[in-house]
Amino acid sequence: MSSIGRIVRKNHSAVFWCTRHYPKAKREAVYTLYALVKHFDDLSSSSLPEKEKGDILAAWQREVSNIYDKKVPETDIGRRIYKNCMRFKFAREHLETILSGFAMDCPKPLFRPTLEEFETYCRGVSEIPSYLILKVIGDFDEETTMELGCQIGRAVEITNILKNIKEDATGGHMYIPEEYLQAAEIDSSLSAKEILTHKNLYVARQKLANRARQAYADAYRMLEEKHNRNSKPIVYMLNLYHAYFEMMDKRGWEIISPKPELKFKDRFKLVWRALWNKSGSH
Repeated sequence: MSSIGRIVRKNHSAVFWCTRHYPKAKREAVYTLYALVKHFDDLSSSSLPEKEKGDILAAWQREVSNIYDKKVPETDIGRRIYKNCMRFKFAREHLETILSGFAMDCPKPLFRPTLEEFETYCRGVSEIPSYLILKVIGDFDEETTMELGCQIGRAVEITNILKNIKEDATGGHMYIPEEYLQAAEIDSSLSAKEILTHKNLYVARQKLANRARQAYADAYRMLEEKHNRNSKPIVYMLNLYHAYFEMMDKRGWEIISPKPELKFKDRFKLVWRALWNKSGSH
């Protein structure tokens, strides 16, 4: 098993097993994309000094240039991208969009972005990665691949933001858009930790949840129409995060902890449903 395969198996074993039926080339491309996004996630949440984070991002800008200018990449992940992903004709602009998205949250934490900034962030860190995975494994036309990838990426990212709000705020991150915080009458002078304990935070979280709810509905509608055997890992991921979303929605958006957790048997059911169901229904 490759090192990137081990990364996926360790951090998201269900994704690993849902992709085992793919040809090796597709598996390796999916694992590489997962490892790349995990790398940037870890970087943005790490305790490294801001200068060091900035230097790493600058190095990645050079690395993307190396990949597309047919120079030897400097990093193991960069070499894996060149080897495993370029055969699927990833556009340079898409990797640059991913890098720009994560750069909005690193080296300085993203804090109260405008709705426009929030949409740009989501596109980089989740929507385009989801699109690229679908481009590798799905049997969809280009328009469907992009639209479905964006809907799934948006739903998953917003669910993660709602689920991890406490630990994110502890690190200075506040991803909820400024317009939603203003609608909840949360003063702009407050820190991320102070926002976390504000009595009106649930109003802003509920507004953000409504965006996720629409994205889930659109994604499931598309999967009902377009689902095929090669979209099973995506169906699993969508069902998994939708389960987290429903748990939070049911208990109420004023509750921020503990984070929703699924028991192993519940995760297994989601994997089984994704592997054997003939549609994208949940």
